[in-house]
Amino acid sequence: MSESTKEGVTWFSWTLFIVLALTWGSSFILMKRGLLTFSPVQVGMLRVTLAGGFLLLTSFKRLSALTRKNALPLAVVGIISVFIPYILFPMAVTKIDSGLVGILNSLVPLFTLLIGVIWFRTTVTWRSVLGIGLGLAGAVWLLIPGVEIEVAFVLFGVLPIVAGVGYAIGVNTVNRYLKEMHPLEVTTCSLAFAMGPALVVLFVTDTVGVMMASPIGWQSLGYIAILGIAGTSMANYAFNHLIRTTGSLFSSSVTYAIPVVALFWGFLDGEVIGWVEFAGMLMILTGVWLVNTRKRALLTTTQALEPEAVSNTRSKT
Repeated sequence: MSESTKEGVTWFSWTLFIVLALTWGSSFILMKRGLLTFSPVQVGMLRVTLAGGFLLLTSFKRLSALTRKNALPLAVVGIISVFIPYILFPMAVTKIDSGLVGILNSLVPLFTLLIGVIWFRTTVTWRSVLGIGLGLAGAVWLLIPGVEIEVAFVLFGVLPIVAGVGYAIGVNTVNRYLKEMHPLEVTTCSLAFAMGPALVVLFVTDTVGVMMASPIGWQSLGYIAILGIAGTSMANYAFNHLIRTTGSLFSSSVTYAIPVVALFWGFLDGEVIGWVEFAGMLMILTGVWLVNTRKRALLTTTQALEPEAVSNTRSKT
């Protein structure tokens, strides 16, 4: 079946594309709103719990796919690609602009390839190497503006990059060990692994008490519910449909729209968006484009993971 044709790109496909870009590009501003009441750890764990709870309610039978053979890879995906990044992103948003976090998140495809080369012997071309170098240069450009280095800014700016490495490890784990599983099975089972420790953290940090003590507690929870249920669970259904009907080339192009939406929300929220941010975004997205236009050596099922990692997607055709 052709990668680019399948059923073809229709008006409904474009509608899904726009909705997904808006949903995932809005993730970072939603984190910012949730942080008005909750700590970064609580925001992350609420997101895990709400997303996992929704999937367990709607796709509980998918847990039957869990076996002794795939338990360890699924646990790796759940902890390294969900549990840890869901904490790191809100932590980053506490100190740096949400729009900038959205841009740095675009590095995920580059780390996916880099880890694939180092750990899984994935073959690369000169375009891939150039793309990785350009993308990392863009990240450095954004984190070290001018000649004055703000240590705290750089340290918190590294957090979304570390989260991106976690996503990339998950992508390669799925590609190497879980390719035969349905994306929804990977999503449901991996979130189930993350939900256990997330519930423990929520209990230990008295999240319910924190919410009840805040005058905007329910409002903040609502933002996180949108982030978890719509942005993590429901969007996976839509994205999986988009891949099956249009192919990975069209669907993975949402990568380029996510940071634009994140910057737009940041601008509306009063964040300063200047030529430095646009130049860094251009460098990173050009690097992503160079990596994504190489010979399709790395086939992934990223749609089964975290939406912000959507840019790495390659479906089996």
